[in-house]
Amino acid sequence: MKPDVATAVRKYRWQFSGMVAHVIQRATGVLLLVYLFLHVLTVNKLSQGPEAFNQALATFKSPLFKVLEIMLLGTVILHALNGIRITLIDLGVGHERQRQLFWVWSVGLGAVIFLAGGIPIFLAGVLKL
Repeated sequence: MKPDVATAVRKYRWQFSGMVAHVIQRATGVLLLVYLFLHVLTVNKLSQGPEAFNQALATFKSPLFKVLEIMLLGTVILHALNGIRITLIDLGVGHERQRQLFWVWSVGLGAVIFLAGGIPIFLAGVLKL
């Protein structure tokens, strides 16, 4: 008898949430580190005078950088909420429900916060509405 996909999904749907959360936390941490270096380079432009700094800021007003800003918002939200979840689990709170905490707290609440912040940035910065 050949197992169907629906049965496999029901059987393993929550099994790998901890690994997914771990990988997401590490990946978002690396992305935030890259952003930190870019931020420091931009602030360093102040040492070259106001013209160099204003030129760097003008670059960040393009629609491409607004999309990257929205991605940064998502990265910060996901990293922060997942970090809070990990801290709670380390403190012994919700240990038996860590998978549900990941999907509801980190992903679900994170998506709501992301949409609340990302849509206005997209409308104003990319679509110029």
